[in-house]
This record gives sequence, structure tokens and C-alpha cells, in this order.
Amino acid sequence: TVSRQHVPELDRNLSNDEFLDLIVDCFHSVIFGTVDQNGDPHTNIIDIDFNEDGRLIFATTNQKSFYRHIKGHNKVSITALRGRETLTSIGFTLEGYVDEVSPQYLERIYKIKPQMHHIYANKTKDMNTLRAFALTPIIGSVYDLRFDHVFQKQFDFVNVPSKMQVEILE
Repeated sequence: TVSRQHVPELDRNLSNDEFLDLIVDCFHSVIFGTVDQNGDPHTNIIDIDFNEDGRLIFATTNQKSFYRHIKGHNKVSITALRGRETLTSIGFTLEGYVDEVSPQYLERIYKIKPQMHHIYANKTKDMNTLRAFALTPIIGSVYDLRFDHVFQKQFDFVNVPSKMQVEILE
């Protein structure tokens, strides 16, 4: 099973890729902000499964309104927070574009999260509705209040050379 790791003390040397790994390893479940066809806002909690070549990979079923929202308007904002009190918390936000990717990514998700088989046990038709997606980041930030000094850093992904190998489905 996937368990969240402790968030290490962060410093200015935190790279874009390390920031994305932090999201996967330490937050995992994030809130996605999307809009529907009328421009009305919606939020959903989604698990981020892994970071591959600077893109965050996750899955959702094509039966959810969330799926329709990201297929209709693929710019999203994600956020998450860890901590019990304001001064013991760390949070992040990330904006980017989401694209459906090859179903081959589902095999890796099942290896990472075997509980997916349990969630969809005896629901083979639901298992066939899962779709893999990649979030390509544009801009993000992290805010850490856990220590005497406040740590804040912004991440710009637009001007970073890409090594993306993710196959996007049209």
C-alpha cells in the first residue's frame, strides 16, 4: 500500500522534480480544482500515483463528473495541506494541464496501489472505466510553517527543458 512519507525540512535547493516527488510521496491525496462546461467550479480529491519525467500520473473513472470536467477543460489547479495546526503545517498549490494518456500507465498504478483491485473487486465493468492521466505542471508553490522560519518557494515549469516521454491520447 502507499503510505505518505514524512515531509523533510525544505530549502532553496528544492528542484522542480523534487517538488513533484514531494507531492507524490508526502501528500499523495490532493484536491483538484476544475470547471465544468458552464465555467462553474468543482473540487475532487484524487490520488497522485507517481511522477514520470516531470508529469504527475493519476487515474480516474470515466463515469465521474470529474472525468467530464478535465476532458472539457483540461487546465487544473491542485492543492493539499499537511499538519494539525497552522504553525505545524505545510501546503502546496500547482497549476497545470491534464491530458489522458496510454492505458499502459494503469498497470504501473495497480502495482503501486494494489488496493485498486480491492476497490473495484467484483466490478469488472468499473475496472474497464479507469483512465490514466498526466498533469503537466505550469507553476507551483510550497509554503512551510513548521519551523521558526517561514519557508516559501515558487516553481516555474514553463521554461524548464522537457524530457517527457508520456504518450498523450488524442
